[in-house]
Amino acid sequence: METTGLSASRDAIIEIGAVRFDRERTIDEFQTLVNPGRELPQFIQDLTGITQSQVDSAPGFPRIAGDLQRFLAGATPVAHNASFDLGFLAQNGIDLGSRLCDTFELAYLVRPAAKGYSLPQLARQLSINSGRSHRALDDAHTAREVFLALLPELARLDPALLAEFRRLSRESDWNIGALLDAAEDTVDLQLTSLTSTAIGGVDSRELRTRLSRPPPIQSEEDEDAIDPATVAEALSDGSSFSDSIPSFEQRDEQIEMAAAIADTINRGGRLMVEAGTGVGKSLAYLLPAALYATRNGQRVVVSTNTINLQEQLVNKDLPMVKEALGSIDPGAADDFRFSSLKGRANYLCFKRWERERRASNLDEARTMMIAKTTGWVATTETGDRAELNIGPPQFASAWNAMSAQRAFECPARAGGPCFLQAARSNAEASHVVVVNHSLLISDLVSGGSAIPEYDILIIDEAHHLEDVATDQLTFTFGQSDIDEIFSDLLTEGGVLVRVQSALTDSEMSDGERDVAERNLQRVQTASPRLRDEMRSLLRTVGSVLAPTQGEQQTQYDSRVRILQVTRDAPEWEAVLQLWDNVSVLHSEVSPGLSEIAESVRLNVPDTAGAKDALLSDLVQVQIGLTRFSDKVGEMISEPEEGGIYWANFRRQSSEVTLNSAPLEVGPDLQAKLYDEKRAIVMTSATMSTDGSLDHSADRLGFEQSSHLLLGSPFNYSELALLLTPPSLPHPNSPQFQHAVENAILEAATAAQGSTMALFTSHGALRTTARSIRPELESLDIQVLSQGMDGPPQMLSEWFLEEPRSVLLGTSSFWQGVDFAGDSLTVLIITRLPFTVPSDPIFQARSEQYGDQAFTKYAVPQAILKFRQGFGRLIRSSTDRGVAIVLDSRLTGSRYGTRFINSLPKMTVTNGKGQGTQAVVKRWLEYTG
Repeated sequence: METTGLSASRDAIIEIGAVRFDRERTIDEFQTLVNPGRELPQFIQDLTGITQSQVDSAPGFPRIAGDLQRFLAGATPVAHNASFDLGFLAQNGIDLGSRLCDTFELAYLVRPAAKGYSLPQLARQLSINSGRSHRALDDAHTAREVFLALLPELARLDPALLAEFRRLSRESDWNIGALLDAAEDTVDLQLTSLTSTAIGGVDSRELRTRLSRPPPIQSEEDEDAIDPATVAEALSDGSSFSDSIPSFEQRDEQIEMAAAIADTINRGGRLMVEAGTGVGKSLAYLLPAALYATRNGQRVVVSTNTINLQEQLVNKDLPMVKEALGSIDPGAADDFRFSSLKGRANYLCFKRWERERRASNLDEARTMMIAKTTGWVATTETGDRAELNIGPPQFASAWNAMSAQRAFECPARAGGPCFLQAARSNAEASHVVVVNHSLLISDLVSGGSAIPEYDILIIDEAHHLEDVATDQLTFTFGQSDIDEIFSDLLTEGGVLVRVQSALTDSEMSDGERDVAERNLQRVQTASPRLRDEMRSLLRTVGSVLAPTQGEQQTQYDSRVRILQVTRDAPEWEAVLQLWDNVSVLHSEVSPGLSEIAESVRLNVPDTAGAKDALLSDLVQVQIGLTRFSDKVGEMISEPEEGGIYWANFRRQSSEVTLNSAPLEVGPDLQAKLYDEKRAIVMTSATMSTDGSLDHSADRLGFEQSSHLLLGSPFNYSELALLLTPPSLPHPNSPQFQHAVENAILEAATAAQGSTMALFTSHGALRTTARSIRPELESLDIQVLSQGMDGPPQMLSEWFLEEPRSVLLGTSSFWQGVDFAGDSLTVLIITRLPFTVPSDPIFQARSEQYGDQAFTKYAVPQAILKFRQGFGRLIRSSTDRGVAIVLDSRLTGSRYGTRFINSLPKMTVTNGKGQGTQAVVKRWLEYTG
């Protein structure tokens, strides 16, 4: 069905489509528009193509309800994300009962690693023609075909696995239970045992064997330096190394970069390298790293920003390097080992997984997650969530409940299997360990406990490091955090109730029992008061700092900095008084929790993981309360000199959060990372501004570093055209939006799709999408707009699959997406990507530059993002494209030339007298 929105209680049905079918054929169809008795949101009209006049003349739901019920009678309903449909039908008095099949749930089970679970995504994966998306009858037909295609996959599952699914369905209100119970009647199941996974779970002894890892690498006493000339020769045409690399091309920039990295690794020190698109950075640093590490029994850590690049290095680039190493040093190639390492939350905790599997009264998300992981646990060698598709956000908490994030006592200590420990053991046995920036920074925060000891670090995608370090060191606390802490602590199934039950059943002396009960009573009495005072504190800070109505209307979220002048104001006295109350109560609760944890540790037997669970949950509550006490106390009454503090007012939920972040991350990185390592290399395709790496080095605190700027080997003057249309309105002009829409229409028409427009505003993006969609779709060019037509990953897949497309994106598409070849031939940058001046972190960091903040901070930051956006256009030596910048400040301001000069040398034109459409068409058709 199609509706006016997502809420069954607030929104209304506007179209219903149903298909009655059996295994062999379609029996009948039902389709009707429905009058919702209200105005259709423009977004819904754009999405569905259903107009206001169409629904105005349609019958209301009461008039079609009887026909719908008669159509459904006697059949088992099948729907995709069935809870959505059920909610709207129930709101209108139709109850379909419990015998229902959800194609989302079915796919979630039988395809645990599927790229996506939306109906269009599944249809593409199953080679099903999905017709018109967001029209009810077409979607019903697609759901029918998806259902019939997935049934045989269900039939091929191991019978023991099916039996476990049935057991789980009986423990919960899982919709798919009806299909599982009736599987042998509804599907011709020819069940044969494939893995014979025991119904009771996975054989832990077999799993321990599967997770066994080689011993740690052993360092050599005498250092064997690598010859930069040997590295350079290997990357030259005609070398045996280059001959072993598929489609190898000699690139002088790559050779220079690899030699410089080899020299830095030998001598020690710090090197910052910018290498343009096409240089082949990965090979330039992996080859010298692999050679040095294997010859010397050393470990080199490579850090990337994205898990995607991390996976690419481990699954593609490093295996290629290992194979090719044999041509340089056969002994090194034989010994060379590599691995990836991620944060704790990425790994399954086998002990917690088993406890979840044995639990009763499971909600649907937890049941589905257990079912999804059951067959996977029987075969995985990593326990890494990247091997699965966790799916929509509601499943993240289900995964977290069984991940190693909250595992307090590792089962490996008792001889049990542990995926996290196996990953760390694998890293200890590796010469090259690939991590991501988040783990790199969290390892610093935790004192170096997450990554095995290393002395050489290579940071790729280094332009992200400041933002990642800032995010890792940013504290955010709101009402939802309070609810989570005290839900874990005080609810009926909370940790205090479970502790009391566990201690009652344990063998303790009378004195020990008295102490434990006093501590429990102390915490049970003070905790509700502490929770209420914390809530009052948040409300009071919110009322003192609340933005004006005008400010609330101009932003999705309103952010108000907490400055010293804020703390000196008379209104702040009420905040300080509440903080005193919170501090007193916290001094009651926190020590009490420590005493309770000690009682559990000493007296509760570790039966079926109960002790581990109690200790883990107690520790998590303490961590939450301690972080609140430390960080909120800092922002309210004891600010640090290098701290940024603000309150965030979330417009949609009205929630107030308190936040803090460091003014600079450089000093922390310098003291805790750079000074601790013998050699560090930072590299990226976009770190320079005004032809210098000084700004990036300064922001990252990367002092006393050598700098190397390498251009791209691509001939940009032949591959790329930069078009700056003349006479464009200023971005703040009322006419600017219309100019943007016209330019996109002209460019997309000339290129017949293959166009991406980058925005800095979601509002401008939506307005543009609504305006250009009808005309482009009349030309058979589809419009894919972020936030309206799907999430970024889905839109990227659609854009690659359908070249006659225009993709409209915001921040997610300015970097990190690759559309090589003809899939992207026109890139449009609507506005120069300056950071919103009201952002507290940007604002505070700008103040460091005084009256030169704009030229020395705002402009360089915008240039870096501008270059990242431009980098989406040319991804290979055979690409050809046009970049169009619609911001008149590029050519009409004093600083505009700094943006142009930051790009590779290319053909530049304003297209005067020709028009955007003619310029784009001529450039794309030119063959030289």
